[in-house]
Amino acid sequence: MEENNSPRGQFFVAPPMTAPVLPWRPEYGGIEDSGQTVDIGGGVHVYSSPDYALDVNSVFVLTSDGVVVLDSQLLPRHAETVIREIQARTDQPIRYVSNSHHHPDHTFGNPVFLEQGAELVSSYFTARMIDGSAFWYLMFLSGMWGEHLPSAYAVPRQTFVRSRELWVGRTAVQLFEFTDSTTVAGESVDVTMAWIPHARVLHVADVVWPGAHTFFADGTSVPDWFIQLGHLRELIKDLSPRVIVPGHGAPGDVGMIDAQERYLLSVARMVEDYCRGGEAPLTDDDKVKLRQDIINEFPQYRNHIPLDISLQLLQMLGPVAFLIGRPDGATAARLPTFL
Repeated sequence: MEENNSPRGQFFVAPPMTAPVLPWRPEYGGIEDSGQTVDIGGGVHVYSSPDYALDVNSVFVLTSDGVVVLDSQLLPRHAETVIREIQARTDQPIRYVSNSHHHPDHTFGNPVFLEQGAELVSSYFTARMIDGSAFWYLMFLSGMWGEHLPSAYAVPRQTFVRSRELWVGRTAVQLFEFTDSTTVAGESVDVTMAWIPHARVLHVADVVWPGAHTFFADGTSVPDWFIQLGHLRELIKDLSPRVIVPGHGAPGDVGMIDAQERYLLSVARMVEDYCRGGEAPLTDDDKVKLRQDIINEFPQYRNHIPLDISLQLLQMLGPVAFLIGRPDGATAARLPTFL
C-alpha cells in the first residue's frame, strides 16, 4: 500500500492576545501626546513620555565627546523624540544606550537607537531577561498599542556582571546591578542603577514611582520590595545625590521612598482584604472595586495604565507571590568599589 505523506493539518503562529487587553479610558491619554524634557543640570536631561506610553524617563547625558542614554522608551515614536531632543542640543553622536531592566517600556526603543549607531549595554542578567521575555511582551501588549509597538526587539550585546563604567571622553557614567538573580526584587527581578558623578545624579530605575501608580505584578514581592527600599536609603545616604531620577515620574529626593512605602502598604492591605489573605483569586467584581479603592486612596496619582495591567496580571497569576517574600532574607548585591 502506498503511504500517504501529505500534510494532515495546518500549522500557523497566532498571538494569543491580539484583542484589547484593557478597555481604553480617557485618563490614559492618547498617542498624539508628546511628553516633555527637563534639564536637571550638569549636562543631564530627562525626557518623560506621556502617560499613554507609561510616563517613562529616558535620561541623556551630554558631553563634548558623545551622549549616553539611560532607557530607550516603550514606543519607537518616543525613542525618536529622545533622539530629536538630543540633536536639538548637541551634534555629538549617541555612544551608549543602557537598559536599567528588561521591562518593555525601558527596552522596546532599542532598535531605534541601534539605527543611530549607539551601542546597547546592560547587565548580563537583563540581556537574558530581554531575550526571554520580549516576544511575549510584544504579543501581550499588541492588544493595547498595536501598530505603535516596534516590529522587533534588540538585545544588548555588550553586557557586564555587577558593574561597568561608560567613559565618554573624560566623563563617566557608572552602572551597577542593584538587583540580580540572587537578591531581593522590587518592581523587577533585575535592576541596574546609574550614578553620574560629575552631576551627582542617581538614576534608580523603577524601584520608586513617585506620584504614579506602580506596576506591581511581574515578579514583585512587597516584603522584598521593602528590603530593597531600605538598601536604597543606605545608598542615597552614602552618595548624597543632588537629584534622584526614577524610571517614571518627576526627579526628586529621598522623600519619594516614603511615598513608595505608603503606596505598597496600602495596595498590599487592599489585595489581602479582597483575596482573603492571598488565598482566594481576584474576581471580576472585586477587581473593579479594588481598582476604585486604590484610586480613592491616591486621588492625585497619575499613570493609570500600570495599575490596570497589574490588576489584570494579578487576576491571571494570583496574589500569593505579590504578598510573600523570599525565605532566606537575601540582600542587595554588594556595590562596586567605584561608588
